[in-house]
Amino acid sequence: MKKFCLIIAINNLALFLFAQTPEWEAYCKLRDIVGHETLQADSAFNLYYTMDSIYNGIPFFTDLYDYLETSIAVGNQEKTKELAFRLVQWKCWDNRFFDQQNLEIIKQTDYWPRLDSLSRNYGNKIIHTDYIKKLYSMKERDQQYRGLLRNKLTKEETDSLWAVIHHTDSVNLQQLKELIEVYGFPTWEKVGYHFAFCAWLVAQHADSIFISQYVEYLRKAVANNNANPSNLAYMIDRDLMNKNLPQLYGTQFIGVYNDNNTLENMLWPVENMERLNTRRERMLLAPMDITKFKIYDY
Repeated sequence: MKKFCLIIAINNLALFLFAQTPEWEAYCKLRDIVGHETLQADSAFNLYYTMDSIYNGIPFFTDLYDYLETSIAVGNQEKTKELAFRLVQWKCWDNRFFDQQNLEIIKQTDYWPRLDSLSRNYGNKIIHTDYIKKLYSMKERDQQYRGLLRNKLTKEETDSLWAVIHHTDSVNLQQLKELIEVYGFPTWEKVGYHFAFCAWLVAQHADSIFISQYVEYLRKAVANNNANPSNLAYMIDRDLMNKNLPQLYGTQFIGVYNDNNTLENMLWPVENMERLNTRRERMLLAPMDITKFKIYDY
């Protein structure tokens, strides 16, 4: 099996030297199964074990955490120890995770003192409680009305809802700018995995000028293994779409009303389409079959 390589900085953009695409496709298929199907602990453990062996290292913090949970559930003490030490080395690690009931058993092991010391060393870096709380509140406001867009709406209802959403976005944007000015950019190390995601979710709904700035912040964070490369891919595509340019990673769609006055999602054009999945793999995005989508003609 080809090994999952370390992140390297190339032109300020972190790229991942993965194995061939068929192996990445296999990884993503297994990830989809463990993420969406109800499995017995031993079955889930075997799938995570296979995912881990593909690159000799799982590239997702969330997958590694779930793998640790299943390892504890099946009573594999050796693997539990290995995964626990691997997990705490992520910059997004929060040492409070070990206070959760499903991980309490680790505190009874002979390696707990050493693990606890490492955990506190990494986890205590996340100290900006006020920053975290505000990012979470902003994310909740961001999603409150967007969820209603999934309903079947007329054009008039959709336009009215978007007016409310745009107002909320402007309030969130101003607060996010102020928070970054006070605390700095919300990296994994600063606010943790979940709250960095909250900030990204709000930022991608900001104006085009701020999105361009956010892309540069995010490039640097990803290059330092301090942010999610998938989030960077989405933000780069959003920035390109705002500039009326083809996207790179196939993350952006645009709603277009058809002749029946119903909203239809169309894929924003993609540059060098035949290399799309190679680029997606580098950013930890699952392979994409673009033949399933209509492409917007701008």
